Amino acid sequence: MKCYICGHDMSLSQESHHYIESGLDNVYLMNIDIYRCHECTEKVVNLPAVPQLNRLICIKLLEKESLLNGKEIRFLRKNMGLRAQQLKNMIGVDAATLSRWENGSQKISQTNDRLIRIIYANIMGIPNDQIKNLIEDRFKDISVLDNIAPLYQIDTKEKSFLKSIR
Repeated sequence: MKCYICGHDMSLSQESHHYIESGLDNVYLMNIDIYRCHECTEKVVNLPAVPQLNRLICIKLLEKESLLNGKEIRFLRKNMGLRAQQLKNMIGVDAATLSRWENGSQKISQTNDRLIRIIYANIMGIPNDQIKNLIEDRFKDISVLDNIAPLYQIDTKEKSFLKSIR
């Protein structure tokens, strides 16, 4: 690959990448193809199957054992393809409340957290038996006290990821 800045050849390596492009602070991709120019130090990250990657992250968020934080709520909303007004109407809250949740100035209630997760699952076509398992197995354990975002490491060369993008 040629550098689009200086035109020199770029070398390829597989590295970890902090996936800040997602809008989340806690997602790291493993074994990502990264091209580097040794002349001008330009770096090009080759993100694989971004819609499927984001869906996998959303599934991890649905399974999270603590309340969603603001960035996670925004991430789910955007990956559903909803504007803030659409989601606030579905939940039945005002625009200011949803905005405060998304910018982190107000914690979401356990009920609204669950509702957002169920809305995501329905809109994205997650099978009913999986939704039922989430409700019965995961949602009952959601902690309202611990809102720490877990670290997500996704290996893009792992068979389970590769299977999900096909």
